[in-house]
Amino acid sequence: MQTQKSRLASEEMLDILNETPHWVVRSGATVFLFIIALFVAGAWVIRYPEVLKGQAVISTEAPPIKIVAQAGRRVVRLLAHDAQLVKKGDVLAEMESATRLENIPVLKTLIRETGAFLEHPERSRINLPSAPLTWGDLQEDIDALYKNYEDYRRLQSDPYHEVQVQQIRRQIVEMNQLEQVNKRRLGLFEQELQNAEDLYKTDEKLYAEQIYSKTEFKKQANRYFEKCGEREELQKAIITNKLKIVDAQKELQDFEYSLLEKKRASLDGVAKSLRNIENNLNNWQQHYLITAPADGKLVYLKQINVNQYIRQEETLFAVVPEQQTYVAVVDIPVMGMGKAGVGQKVILKLDDYPFQEYGALEGKILRVEPSLNVKSYRVVVELPKGLRSTYNQTFQCRSELAGTAEVITRDMRFIERIFYGIRKMLA
Repeated sequence: MQTQKSRLASEEMLDILNETPHWVVRSGATVFLFIIALFVAGAWVIRYPEVLKGQAVISTEAPPIKIVAQAGRRVVRLLAHDAQLVKKGDVLAEMESATRLENIPVLKTLIRETGAFLEHPERSRINLPSAPLTWGDLQEDIDALYKNYEDYRRLQSDPYHEVQVQQIRRQIVEMNQLEQVNKRRLGLFEQELQNAEDLYKTDEKLYAEQIYSKTEFKKQANRYFEKCGEREELQKAIITNKLKIVDAQKELQDFEYSLLEKKRASLDGVAKSLRNIENNLNNWQQHYLITAPADGKLVYLKQINVNQYIRQEETLFAVVPEQQTYVAVVDIPVMGMGKAGVGQKVILKLDDYPFQEYGALEGKILRVEPSLNVKSYRVVVELPKGLRSTYNQTFQCRSELAGTAEVITRDMRFIERIFYGIRKMLA
């Protein structure tokens, strides 16, 4: 009896426990739906951007030009100090060589005067240095220039050639005068010969009529024949004199041509020596002088001292353009670059200035350029505030500043990110 009562009580308790109150069901469902709706609404409302990161280098818009040593040499002289404003072509340092830098202005004057001399060799002169100078690798060509120039001046001023030319010309004039005399003599002789011929014909007629004896006729004929022979001799003398005139003219032409060839050879030697000097000077300047490639501020990229040995291809200086418009060049991996665009905000954190202490720089994407590396893009970022950081600190840039960049892309809803994540899992 007792057991039956206990079983009935247990069944009643179970019925009570299994029956859920209607208000709990309604309230619980409402709360659950509210939470889901709140989550969906929050996922729709909440949006935040994606960040693309890359390595950045800040420099002027016209990048600094780095200067490297063309050959391994010892530094002889430093001619420009750090942070000095330089012009294109200014000599920054002289390296050890056999040629002295202080002789170069004299050499450039020599080159200029030689060029003017070659344009007008009859009127121009080259002022050769009176004191011997050390030219090193240029010595051979300069000696050749001196020799050829002196040869030309000697040919131009030596009286021997002028005297020879004058003598030959005077001989030609005299032979021309002799020719005129012989021609006049020939004209007079022709008259005499004509008279002798007429007399001969008369005597011949009289001899035929047997008025003249044979002896008298032969005497008259011999005189006529002698006159003919004299005319031949006179004509021969005229022809011989003409041949002498031709020979003298040829001799004069050969002599003048030989003199002209000697002068031309000397001038060609001067021109060749000048070209060699200019080429060797350019080579010397490239190998032994370090010059500024552009206008700007000189920056020492390492400690350099006189007598210090510099290795070939070692970077020594940089020339920073005077204009101070800074830009950042950022290399960003291709992953996600489709979200980047012109005008987007960029946060730059520099290695030289920890951003926790100095702040970061803010910029905007100016343009996106393809990179030689297919795994990244090159993004050019403008800095509207220059090198002033978010903590109102102004950074100093000697040549370049390196760091990291964060490109803030367009905002994306949280629900979109969930959707893209689910689609990526299902793909």
